[in-house]
Amino acid sequence: MAQPDLKANLPGALGGEVTVADGVIAKLAGRAALLTYGVVDLRRSRLTPLARLFRDELTSGVDVDAHESHADISLHVVIERGLNLAEVTRTLEEQVRFEVERIAGVTVGEVHVRVDNVRR
Repeated sequence: MAQPDLKANLPGALGGEVTVADGVIAKLAGRAALLTYGVVDLRRSRLTPLARLFRDELTSGVDVDAHESHADISLHVVIERGLNLAEVTRTLEEQVRFEVERIAGVTVGEVHVRVDNVRR
């Protein structure tokens, strides 16, 4: 069953717990995605007008499914035309996993990448 937040494994939490909101995980994943070579943009998923008001460009194409022990991340991206899609998506998955685990201390389960478009 999905949860809205995850407990992080961060060193230095003196006897307490650190909880990371799924929105933070989405922003970290979105930032890592946009910094990955070959990713031009995050594709905005279908949102209601009200939900669009509260999303920013770092989270518009990112969905996080938080579980008890890990987070699954889905990305909707636009890739630069002419690049090897398999190579770009593999690098993207690695970058997102590395950055989220490094910064948030949250274990990343699956990273799903959907290429919605290619462009220059």
